[in-house]
Amino acid sequence: MRLFIAALLCVSVSGANATPYVEFKTKQKFINDNYDKTANHLRLGFKADNNLYFEAGPMTNGYSAEIGYKVKFNNSFTLKGKWEGEDTNRLKHGFETELRYTFD
Repeated sequence: MRLFIAALLCVSVSGANATPYVEFKTKQKFINDNYDKTANHLRLGFKADNNLYFEAGPMTNGYSAEIGYKVKFNNSFTLKGKWEGEDTNRLKHGFETELRYTFD
């Protein structure tokens, strides 16, 4: 629950020009070739005009949140990054960054 509240505070920082959305996501996890578990996420999200976004909500056995950004430098380079966390009796979280070059 603390994760959810902290994530909602980030939305207020991103500005008043945020567009709300709802997202449902399913993650199927595997260990080697063996199915481990499925987690369903229902998230309320906000995307700001500056391509900063935030989403949080309940998931199977807990809560989850994600905050990220997407920046285009020109028509060729795009930088994306995000932090995602899941609170299911302990906080599991991580960062992901992508740099994409698109051939014109």
